[in-house]
Amino acid sequence: MADIYFDEKHFLTSDPNLTENEDLREPQIEAYYKAFNHFIKYNKTSHAIIVLPTGVGKTGLMGILPYHISEGRVLIITPGTTIRDSVVDSLNPKNPENFWLKRKVFNQVDELPTLIEYEGDKTPNEILENANIVVLNIHKLQERLESSLINRLNADFFDMILIDEAHHSTADTWVEATNYFLAEKVVKLTGTPFRSDGKPIVGDEIFRYKLSAAMANGYVKSLEDLVHIPEELHLTVDNDSSEVYTVEEIYEMGIKDENWVSRSVAYSKECSQKEVNRSIEQLEEKAKYSDLPHKIIAVACSIEHAEQIKALYEQMEYTATIIHSKLKEEELQMAYKNIENDRTQVVVNVAMLGEGYDHKYLSVAALFRPFRSRLPYAQFVGRILRRIPDSEAQSAQDNVGVIVSHEHLYLRDLWNYYKKEIQESNTIRLLDELEKSEIDLGFEGESNRDYSIGKATEKGEGETIIDSYITTELIEKQREEKAKRKQAIIELQNLLEIKKEEAVKIYDQNQSKKSKIKRPDQYFKDQKNKIDNLIRYEIVPEIISDFKLDASDNDIKNSKLFEGEFSWIKKINSNAGMLATYFNNALKMKIDKKRKDWKLADYEHAFEKVKPIREYVENVLKNYLSPGDEKNEKRY
Repeated sequence: MADIYFDEKHFLTSDPNLTENEDLREPQIEAYYKAFNHFIKYNKTSHAIIVLPTGVGKTGLMGILPYHISEGRVLIITPGTTIRDSVVDSLNPKNPENFWLKRKVFNQVDELPTLIEYEGDKTPNEILENANIVVLNIHKLQERLESSLINRLNADFFDMILIDEAHHSTADTWVEATNYFLAEKVVKLTGTPFRSDGKPIVGDEIFRYKLSAAMANGYVKSLEDLVHIPEELHLTVDNDSSEVYTVEEIYEMGIKDENWVSRSVAYSKECSQKEVNRSIEQLEEKAKYSDLPHKIIAVACSIEHAEQIKALYEQMEYTATIIHSKLKEEELQMAYKNIENDRTQVVVNVAMLGEGYDHKYLSVAALFRPFRSRLPYAQFVGRILRRIPDSEAQSAQDNVGVIVSHEHLYLRDLWNYYKKEIQESNTIRLLDELEKSEIDLGFEGESNRDYSIGKATEKGEGETIIDSYITTELIEKQREEKAKRKQAIIELQNLLEIKKEEAVKIYDQNQSKKSKIKRPDQYFKDQKNKIDNLIRYEIVPEIISDFKLDASDNDIKNSKLFEGEFSWIKKINSNAGMLATYFNNALKMKIDKKRKDWKLADYEHAFEKVKPIREYVENVLKNYLSPGDEKNEKRY
């Protein structure tokens, strides 16, 4: 392993750009200095607790926390594979869009720490010894496993431990790890200030950033809660269609309880159809003001129920993708790629995307199941909090997330609790109920509870009520936009003496930002040619010129660019050919499709991805070709 450059004191000797870095967010910098004061200034050894809402920058914070605090290696522990993969991707030094370079914490690839993902027996000791950061999920720490880190490493191997999604941190495995390793600096991070098992987190809360502040400062989307209220709801009991009851009659007669009603509504196709319609209305409302690929994320009670919800959306001609734990790994990865590359409009999940998955275009949360406790509800709502950057957003609507539910799923109390609880300052509190793992139906309670359902039918269109989390500038701007649109439509009606429907159509056509493509076949060819020409006639020649390379020579073949999955490119044996091939294959990996299978949207994504790839290539070549620099580059 002589070709790996490893600096055990990397976090002490490096000089990251933190204090005056405008690309870092204020809560990230504040949280960092709170941790610095806790461990260094006040020399405390108690665990530090940091609360940051989803989307504010928790993974980025983990990327800067070790600097000038950790005296050695850092262990990052995640509760599951989804979060682990997200952390690894964001902090992977070989990713052209990694956090440190993207946020200008460092400017050079060679300034970055070495990072590995621990894969049990597949990870040899020499790799572990040459890692500044080790990332794993909690299951790789179980002491009963021979491959557990606890059974392989000395207790003093790590100086700092970062625990992501710390509301899981009372599990026995977490305790085993923090008890075994002698790391004096343990930080627990969470975006959900609720305990999952009723026990307090061990440690001192050193920093909390409220969701309301995150919304007000534009770090996350604002939120609205939309509830469908049926005009009339009728239910039958025990498959007896001869007797029909209203909800009020069910309660007055004591026939069934609220849990039975909410479960019956959840599984009612009629009630689900109403909610499908409401969620689509919200998606189409956003499309009036923006052409960004907003999506609906829906949560179902079970896999079978998810299939039913998917079918309802598809009947409305909306493409839908299902995510659940029974999918094969390749099916799951394909589903994620379909979401990331905007090949689906609706994501229906069963307890899979409750935590750790973030996609900025998830903007409408449709709840088709009755949550019984606060934690899973808060986690699911968190999936639509990821903000669309101002440089990309076209309207205030783009950054307002909407929660859609049915009145008789009885989620209003959870919404009210969520609004209130998220702003309170006490992280360490006890929940009223014991949280258990939520899979399929996921309804908590006694084993003798009635799990039957009745047939629920609706009459009439019903109505909706909307409640905003807080009235941010975005909410106000959204209301102004809607009022402006309404007034313009009225004026069109009066001016042209036409019906409202015709005025709406004229207005929306004029306001649409979508380009009118008269020759889609030619446009497709043009996009393909543009990306080819951009690489072949602009990017590669400019790099060859800027670095004074001979296009036909091969003196960059031993650079970091052509390692691992790109090592085969060396066979091309010319600088220009290797660079062009690298760009094309890096883009293919980002889009996750062969070029011949690319659609128009894929080419648009490619244009967005090519810039950070170019910056990464130039960064690597600068370090590789600079006189006096070590050619024994780090490998990750």
